[in-house]
Amino acid sequence: MNEDVFIRKTTNYRIWIDETGIGRIRILKRINFKTLASLFEELHGEIKKRINEGKVHIVFYISKSLYEEMSVNAKDFLGFCQSCMGIKFELVLIGL
Repeated sequence: MNEDVFIRKTTNYRIWIDETGIGRIRILKRINFKTLASLFEELHGEIKKRINEGKVHIVFYISKSLYEEMSVNAKDFLGFCQSCMGIKFELVLIGL
């Protein structure tokens, strides 16, 4: 694995930036809204440091059950990231 690849692992989530500059967030267990916002802020900043031009691209992986439990505020925040922050955002619901 490339040393320049940013990665963080906890029991609740994984975040990383792959070799192509795409940020990825994988939620494993419930996290609070503040943590979700902090993950996006940190990942967005790291990606901006690495790309010269173009939109920040983030892929968000979450199980269907966790997504269904997610608060309205968290879902609205994800929509805001896509529509107002100029982020190319993908939501991948994982069926377990």
